[in-house]
Amino acid sequence: MSENALKSESVGLWELVFQSMGQITPITILSGLILSIVGFSMGAAPLVMVISMLAVLLSANTIYQFSGRVAHAGGYYAYVAHGLGTRVGVFTGFQYVLYQVSNLALEYLIVAWGFSKSINYALGIQLPIWAGVVWISAMTALSYYLMLRGVRPSLRLSLVLGAIQVLFIFALSAFVIARAPDVSLAPFLPSSSPNGWQGVFIGFIAGGYLAFAGYGSVVPMGEEARAPKETIRKAVLYAVLLAGFAFIIGSYAMVVGYGLSNLSSFTSEVIPGLIIARRFMGVIGAYAFIIVGTFLSTYGTVVGMGTPLSRVIFSLARDGIFPRYLSTVKSGNPTAAINATYLISVSLAVLVGLAFYESFGFYTGIYYAWAIFGIIATLSNLLIHILSNASLSILSIRNRTRWLSWLVAPTASTVIMLIAYYFSLMGLGWPFELAPLSFICWSVISILWVFRLNRKRSQVM
Repeated sequence: MSENALKSESVGLWELVFQSMGQITPITILSGLILSIVGFSMGAAPLVMVISMLAVLLSANTIYQFSGRVAHAGGYYAYVAHGLGTRVGVFTGFQYVLYQVSNLALEYLIVAWGFSKSINYALGIQLPIWAGVVWISAMTALSYYLMLRGVRPSLRLSLVLGAIQVLFIFALSAFVIARAPDVSLAPFLPSSSPNGWQGVFIGFIAGGYLAFAGYGSVVPMGEEARAPKETIRKAVLYAVLLAGFAFIIGSYAMVVGYGLSNLSSFTSEVIPGLIIARRFMGVIGAYAFIIVGTFLSTYGTVVGMGTPLSRVIFSLARDGIFPRYLSTVKSGNPTAAINATYLISVSLAVLVGLAFYESFGFYTGIYYAWAIFGIIATLSNLLIHILSNASLSILSIRNRTRWLSWLVAPTASTVIMLIAYYFSLMGLGWPFELAPLSFICWSVISILWVFRLNRKRSQVM
């Protein structure tokens, strides 16, 4: 094995599926995600999730096509370099670093912000606000330790915890649907939205479509997966389908369990899934929801984001774009890049979190901080996928082949993403305006960095 080579054949299909599921975090269909979707589409939330899954499958086509040709730790930046050239590929790598660093900072801060509030609300106790900081610190330390041990042990635990999360969603949903009074096909009709198709479309763009963000987190695992040119594409497909079905059945259980005629007050609930679980399963359901939704999901989310980020940092360093020492590996594990992943993301979350805490207090300030990171992650993620689509389309035109899967499908996906871009930026006020400003600044820095690179140092493949 080369001294800067990752350990091949380390992980299989289902470890990769649940790496993606860790970042998607399907349990959110019972908590935060469902609030935004019902807020726009009301009882048609399940219809929104059906449309969202189909649209994401269209978007996943680009990964499916590229992963059969390219297996590279750089992930998307290797995909983009294939069609748009090395410099645009490296720029995409910079965007991926911004995307996952922002995601990790968001996860740290949102757990610190919401942990005590959720537990106190659910159990009627009074945990101090710093309990969330302790919990996310413990989960971050655990994920860091296991990632240093190797990709196999860290992702195997993600598989187990992710499977529990998915089984809980299906079990709770089935229990609720079997006992709910409003069970019908109405939630799959646009008439269940007060604004008809308009409400369905806004719910799709503002909530449903972006809910699948993270399905492509397995792309940078191409050098460590078994039979990567088959495994990566299957992992992406299975993750989208599994998350999609969890989102559909979960959203259906939420709206019929709460009552279609009562949804006007749904968005005022702190954790709707907890209310539904307690209503239909009593105290046992409430405790199960807290254990699965709060305790078990945190680890998988951190690993689902940190693992691919460390591989992209490693790859950029190996290709001479980042400092070479970040490509150091031990026993096939990119330890230097893992250290950088946690050092950068934790430091950024702490610094930004403290700045907003000092200015606005704990709950308001930390909310502003994690929301800003969320917007940045959305903007960079959409740009990464738009560039990947463009790369595949260029290859189709250049080679005069596969017009439907390499040109038409990616172009349709890009149109959806451009609409999502508009809605992501619509109506942003202070301090949320800091998100697009930060995104633009990083993009400018990335462009300047890329253009000063010597071509010989930036050979991606």
